[in-house]
Amino acid sequence: MTHPLDAEDLMRAAEDATGLADWGGELFREPLEVLSHDLIVHADLNARGIERARRRLVDNLKGRLCLAEDRKRFPGVAEETVVKPIFVAGLPRAGSTFFHNLLAADPANRSPRLWEIMFPSPPPQEATYGSDARIEACRAALDFEGFLSPAMQGIHPYGAERPEECNFLWEMSLLTVNYPAWWNVPNYAKLLYSIDMKPVYEEQKRALQHLQHRFKRDRWVLKTPAHDWWMRDLVEVFPDAGVVLCHRDPAKVLASLSSNLAVNYSLFSDATPAGSFGMLERQSQSMRRAAQVRDEHPDRFFDAHYLDVQADPLREMGRCYARFGVAFTPERAAAVLDWMAADREAHAKGPRHSYSMEAFDLDYASIDSVMGGYIRDFNVRLERAA
Repeated sequence: MTHPLDAEDLMRAAEDATGLADWGGELFREPLEVLSHDLIVHADLNARGIERARRRLVDNLKGRLCLAEDRKRFPGVAEETVVKPIFVAGLPRAGSTFFHNLLAADPANRSPRLWEIMFPSPPPQEATYGSDARIEACRAALDFEGFLSPAMQGIHPYGAERPEECNFLWEMSLLTVNYPAWWNVPNYAKLLYSIDMKPVYEEQKRALQHLQHRFKRDRWVLKTPAHDWWMRDLVEVFPDAGVVLCHRDPAKVLASLSSNLAVNYSLFSDATPAGSFGMLERQSQSMRRAAQVRDEHPDRFFDAHYLDVQADPLREMGRCYARFGVAFTPERAAAVLDWMAADREAHAKGPRHSYSMEAFDLDYASIDSVMGGYIRDFNVRLERAA
């Protein structure tokens, strides 16, 4: 009997559901095969986790098929230009989501919402952007997969109409940090961090062309801390992009990130790996890679320090815009302030995220040993009790 997560079976399910067979290139095939093997052999998914993973992957594959078909149906998509996007990167759990949302609240900007990432076909239209039936389809998928649970909402507030990360767009390429963040897939993770990521960024640019074809703003504002590892590929594929690097005391970041990953795993499996998921070394290497590119292109980067952003978000957003030559009108600033007020109210009512370093075998000495260079190089202020 074929396993529900068998690669060929997943592809057949997507083809049957869409009636399509043009995959828009072969980039996805090897990662899908490696991922499928790991999910079956190593991930230790429970029955519910298998159902959730299958639904997710079939949706990803359907999205890929439909993107390829829509490029034929809407020939103008290929003529779209992606001009001076702003990418938010830096350490995860360092305020990158908040800063991304600040930028997304500016009505001159366009940030992909989760519903249009999950279900990109056909290209969204501005007139129906807030009432598209795919919004409810996205909510249903998030609910089925467990991402609307209080535990998840306290860590990263998922929502169909919220701006979401580039690694969700990467799911259409089947090369994304999402999968290792949800499942124990060691061979897939090894493949992911060793490949040339430039083709994935090129597919991301094509997806942005698709999404803006019938609904465009001045610029895209995009985000994922995963850009740090592949920063060189990002600046090559998006040569006029600006990049925001978010910084925070790694002792705050790593415990929160490890807790996030543990909750992610619990949505699919009854087994959670011990320790910090290798994130201490991974994040240290990622920031070194990002710093190398930043040193080569200093005019294309802005450093957003968590404590500064929390103290005065609008000031830091204005400094970011000044860095990248973006005007910031009072009307647009007012829209951002309105979003901030609503966000504060939502946080006051929402679930809280609690975590500790000890739960993930972390301590100040080990963190500073590995990430001391990052702290010094970026003048990161520590947030530690005396």
